[in-house]
Formats: sequence, C-alpha cells, structure tokens
Amino acid sequence: MTAELAITMGTTNTAIYVAGNGIVLYEPTAIAYFGDPKLGKVRAVGKEAVALLGRSSDNTSVIYPITDGYITNPEACKDMLSEFLKKLFTPKLFGYKIKAIVGLPIGITIEERRIYDDIFAKIGLNEIIAVENIYLTAVGLNLPIHSHKMHFVVNIGGGITEISAISSSDIVKGCSISIGGNMMDKAVRDYVLGKFDFKLSLRTISKIKETIGSLYSNDTSCMTVTGVDLARRVPGELRIKATDIMEAIMPYYLRIADGVESVIKSVSPDVGFDLISGGLHFAGGGSNVLGLNKLMSERFSVPINVHADGEFSAIYGAGKLLSDVVLLNEILTKH
Repeated sequence: MTAELAITMGTTNTAIYVAGNGIVLYEPTAIAYFGDPKLGKVRAVGKEAVALLGRSSDNTSVIYPITDGYITNPEACKDMLSEFLKKLFTPKLFGYKIKAIVGLPIGITIEERRIYDDIFAKIGLNEIIAVENIYLTAVGLNLPIHSHKMHFVVNIGGGITEISAISSSDIVKGCSISIGGNMMDKAVRDYVLGKFDFKLSLRTISKIKETIGSLYSNDTSCMTVTGVDLARRVPGELRIKATDIMEAIMPYYLRIADGVESVIKSVSPDVGFDLISGGLHFAGGGSNVLGLNKLMSERFSVPINVHADGEFSAIYGAGKLLSDVVLLNEILTKH
C-alpha cells in the first residue's frame, strides 16, 4: 500500500496534509534537544518546543532549522520531521511506501535541493515530488494556473516573501525577498525598545501584531502588554498603539511592494489586461495585516485580493495536487 502526504516547511510553521484526512499537523518549525544538539536527544518539537523558550534550564536547546525560508540546520530539520511523523502515524505506516508532495522555496539551487532530498529520504519518504511553494500557493487559492491568463501571486511568509507571475502552469517571472513576519517582529521589538526603553518578547509581539497590527496611519487601536521596563529594571506594563506597530513594519511592506513592482515590470506589456482584471493575490501569514489592501491598491491601482486563511494556501494546494494528477503533471513538465 501507498500512503500519500504533502509537506510544506516554512521558517515559522510546518504543515502536513494526508490524503483523505486533510491538514493533520500545523506547528512551529522548531525542535528542542536535551543538552548538546549533536547528541540527538530530542526533548520536544513544534509547539511543545516553542513553549520551552525561556521556561527551561540551560540544558535545553531550542533550534529553528529553517532561516529565511531555507534549511540551515539539516540534521535538526530531519529530527523534527521524523518526530512530527511519529506524532501522526502508527509504526505500521513505515512499512508502507510513502509518496509525498513537498514544497520548495522559489529559486532553490541544486545544492540546496540535495539537502531537501537527503532529509526526506532519511525520514522514510520513498517517492518525493518537489514543487515550488508559490505554485502550491496558487493552486491552494484556486487560481486556474493552467490557463493562458497571467496570475500574480504574493506569499508573505515568516522568513521570506515570494512573488511570481504564473501562466500556463509555468512561473514566467518570480523572485523571493528576505522579508517576512519574523523580521517584522524583530523590527517591532527594536522600535519599542528604542522609543519606550521597554523590552518585549517575540511571543508578545506576535500577539500584538495579530490584535492591533495595522498599516493605517489613523488607526486608534491600542492594547496593554507586559514586558520589562529597562529604565527601572523591573517587569511592567506598556500601552502600545497601532500606529507604533505601523511605523515599525511599514518600511517592510513598502519593500514588498517594490518587489511586486519589479516582477510586474519584468513581464510583457501584453498581459496588462490580466493584471487589471485579475489583480494581485496575497497569501501567507503576513498578508493578514489590516490595511494591506488599501496600501497595495493605492500603489498599483488594480484589484487586490487578500485571501482569508492564506497562510494555509500552500499546504492546501499540495493536498489538491495529490488528487489532481493532470495538473501536477502539467506543473512538473515545466521544470
């Protein structure tokens, strides 16, 4: 028998889809070890590993094996994926042939591809079908990428933002830029530190962005958060405004807009009607920020489609390709 899976690994989250069951795992791309990570003594993975940050002894190491969208610690990545599979399946599964569609970052080199292949082979995947994440995103958004119409897709992830123009199941033009939610979190942390002399954890900053994150200059939302008052060197509370978050993250969204503009300018003027009629499609966790639609529509004067649950688009797309062999083959022939 053959078990069919789909796997996408991002800087922030890893997702696994099982044919017939849907998304069965969506957890942080993280692993915690007892002692020296080289000894391979895994303590926890995913959300359990992240929960140990700042709440465990110095004998525990928490590692994020993917940086800026690319695997930077292959051994930790292998251990993490292996543990994720153990959480999901009984040992019987590993007697089966396992077929998996896996997502890869756009523009990956041959050497980087070998790292992925080696990891997937070591965790027991027998048949690996690699597809760029931006393809998977487009499929997950239900865009008819097999048509001759040009579709412009932007996925703002945790570590990178991928931008592509896709037509006839082919990436006509595309690029990735090293801007994502993690970089913006650190920008907010530094902004608050510099303006208020107040230190926030990245976990708290993530909650702030989810609650009052905004690109509107007139947003009056605010919230009270806890952290460390460095002036008094004691724990304290700070009332932070949405406009503070905007000032910290706006430069990054403007750089994303620059990347989008460069892709648009690189395609033929003949596809102008496709852009005017279909607009830009935004996905990924970073697309959830309030005001993105207004910012991008003012910049490009075309329809802006910010997709709900866009952070799941790539894994949904991979899941769809498990059952759509025709579309999968169309995509693979373009490689």
